[in-house]
Amino acid sequence: MTTQEQWIEPLGLSASQWKFLSRPGAYVACSGGKLDPNSTPRQFTTARDILERMNGSNGLDVRRGVLLADDVGLGKTNVAILVAWVIAAGGERGRVKILVPNNVMRRKWVDDLKFHVPLLNICAPALDVNASRVRDGKVGRLRNGCINVLNHSHAGASSNLACDLLIIDEAHRAKGEHSAFSRELMRQKKAAKRILILTATPFSIRLEELQRMLSLIGADQAAVQSSVRSYSRALDDLYSAKTARDPSAVAKRLVLKAEAAVDALSKCVIRHGVDDLPKEKAAFGERGEWTIRVAAANTDELELMLRMNRAQRVAKMGGAFNTRSMLDPRFDVGWRHLDVEREALTGVADGLLAPEGQVVQYHLKTMVLLRAKVATHPKIDAVAKEIVNTVGRGEKVLVFCHHHATAQELAIHLEKVLQPQELIRQLSEGQWRKAWLQLFEEVSFHSNHTPALLQVFVDWLCGGLIRSQTQSWFISQPRSTVSLKTALLVNKGRDAAGSETIFAAACRLYDAMLRSKSCLNVLKVMYENKEERLPGSNGTARVIAVCEAPADGTARSLFLHNKQPDTVIAIFNSPFGPDVLVATDKLSEGVDLHRYCRHLIHYELDPSPIRTIQRNGRLRRVDNWAAVTNKPIMYAYPAFAGTRDQKLVQIMKKRIDSFSLLLGGVQDIDLEEIVGVDEAWRNQVIEIAKSSLLKQSGKLVAKANYKSH
Repeated sequence: MTTQEQWIEPLGLSASQWKFLSRPGAYVACSGGKLDPNSTPRQFTTARDILERMNGSNGLDVRRGVLLADDVGLGKTNVAILVAWVIAAGGERGRVKILVPNNVMRRKWVDDLKFHVPLLNICAPALDVNASRVRDGKVGRLRNGCINVLNHSHAGASSNLACDLLIIDEAHRAKGEHSAFSRELMRQKKAAKRILILTATPFSIRLEELQRMLSLIGADQAAVQSSVRSYSRALDDLYSAKTARDPSAVAKRLVLKAEAAVDALSKCVIRHGVDDLPKEKAAFGERGEWTIRVAAANTDELELMLRMNRAQRVAKMGGAFNTRSMLDPRFDVGWRHLDVEREALTGVADGLLAPEGQVVQYHLKTMVLLRAKVATHPKIDAVAKEIVNTVGRGEKVLVFCHHHATAQELAIHLEKVLQPQELIRQLSEGQWRKAWLQLFEEVSFHSNHTPALLQVFVDWLCGGLIRSQTQSWFISQPRSTVSLKTALLVNKGRDAAGSETIFAAACRLYDAMLRSKSCLNVLKVMYENKEERLPGSNGTARVIAVCEAPADGTARSLFLHNKQPDTVIAIFNSPFGPDVLVATDKLSEGVDLHRYCRHLIHYELDPSPIRTIQRNGRLRRVDNWAAVTNKPIMYAYPAFAGTRDQKLVQIMKKRIDSFSLLLGGVQDIDLEEIVGVDEAWRNQVIEIAKSSLLKQSGKLVAKANYKSH
């Protein structure tokens, strides 16, 4: 046992309280098919390993904390929930606090914690768990045996993080030294007896960020820090401008430093990669390259962007200090933000003195003429056409943007080009309503269910878009209420290979909405105000956007659910509703969007490769739509050729390929500083080191030594 950790007492758990973790098969059977038989055993092994380290079982040192850094979609939440319930319900009933980034994730954690209660009561009766012990965002004294799920913002100056186990989800948000969240965690780190950190990657290009995370879990020994510091320097060296050196020598040094760092971290870090788990990989589906060709920028388009940049620079020189002086990346992917900036520049141009004022006025007049010649942005036009074709084949599409203005422009254009589905009027709306209600009468739902709320939900199912979608999934069109009920019970939505029938999907969606406080409130508001509608109610909204609504009120119905993303997420995870979801990175982590979608477009990239990996993880999850239909997940990185956008996409794709090799130590992209020849040298070094670096991830996998008695 290390000197720094001698003060830590074992958890005092008996074997009977966690022996269920040696029988994952029985647990999967009790779940009724809701848990994956391939992933659950590895999740159980990981949970056992974490408990063994924290408890000091089987001759292991007692660990104050563990950093779990599995790939996105491998079930870190399930692992943490198992650990949380064992500590909360076992022994002397510990107190558990879970910190999550936002309300959406908090509600998901609460639901997932309660999902495990009946399974644990069957498979681990010694724990005696109860759903009433889960506290949803309640601040105050935490009783023994309870689990409190709180937002990151709870970790404020007036908070108290005292507990037996503190779980920090999406902990990469706590890495920044200057964030209030990070400072408060460091101040109160000893208030929690044990800490479990969940993050998508164990490494960062910035040494101080990883050091801070290691310090939180009590792994700040000199040997660990020295190895990590040395590896970090090797990464800094890789991304430096010293590219005249022998690539083979640099690659060899990088491998040696990575090996030493992984060896040191193996006692406190657990990591699994999807590609390293052959039994589970099939449940994630294959990955495919989705090529969307965008026409190269023509002279008018290039001139428009350059004149805007020139006008902004001159205006800044003339004293307009709130004006950008560098080329805005939003100009490469849409015209909406350029128009906003042009209007703002027009407002300050008259106040500029000569000669700056005259130059800006000239550029503004020329831009008006150019803008009239380039109506729709070429990238928006190309991507929209591809989306229309994909939706026409019965698929859903997820699109990520980095800026709100870009998401707004794309969503508004998509609404114009996505034509409403044809509605075959063989049966009246009344017959549809009658069929749905008769089917629902035989099903028991969550306790929040009321006839009034069901009426609202059925009204939505009988709306134009949902009826036309449902009709398109029928093998043969029903001609009576009775045959319609049969069709809903027999046919599957979106794809004949789908795992659930249309009616089963509707029941799952309605039940999910009843269980979500946010969705439940939306249904209640709709019942009281008939003007409020769910996405797809008006028969034409085949696209929905989770971003800020345009200030001018344009197409406001597309952005109606910006403040209630739970509703949009629930509907997108069903076969029903809008076919296209346009989102900013608010939805890039912590949410599932994979149940009926296997097409993702990175329309606009964040400079961070980690963000891109997280976006991909919204679809690449266990039992996603790709795996269910035996088709690949299609990722698209469209690029506006001839602009900075094309350069960003090219570099990003290379760095994503290097992400796992470098254990997450991939630098963010700054196009102002990257030189093409340097990037080529860097890629050569990584290619040389590739085979050796691939072996390192296997050293961080869970190695539970638990044996049932």
